[in-house]
Amino acid sequence: MALTVHESLVPLDAVNPDMNGCDQSSTVAICRTCPRDRPHSGEQGLALYNEIKERLTSQGMTVMLVHCLGSCRTPCAVALDAPAKPRVRLSGLKDVNALDLIDAALGYRQAASDDVSVMTLPAMLQQHVTAISPKRKRSAA
Repeated sequence: MALTVHESLVPLDAVNPDMNGCDQSSTVAICRTCPRDRPHSGEQGLALYNEIKERLTSQGMTVMLVHCLGSCRTPCAVALDAPAKPRVRLSGLKDVNALDLIDAALGYRQAASDDVSVMTLPAMLQQHVTAISPKRKRSAA
């Protein structure tokens, strides 16, 4: 089922600022506000969401729309995330990047936590990486 800009199947309470809280699966978070404060805000993210959701959820991944991934100057932003891996943010994506994004998400899911880098992504997406954020180590108290 395709979504339109004004009807999202993702309830607002499912938008989690700490994407690690979802479960142990890998998550693909897509900005639902890119490009912020412009006509057609949200259309780019929604197009990507519609292109990748079925394929990735059938592989056991979580795909969600989130409010903002902090890449407003280069919309549309997507984050790949998993509990024990660095979070990878990609920016400047369009629906034509959907197949590469699917490959990147599946590769991210299978990568060891210490093997996540720009080079593990498809070549066409490497220039879109705008942040790789390691997880904070939790002290054993």
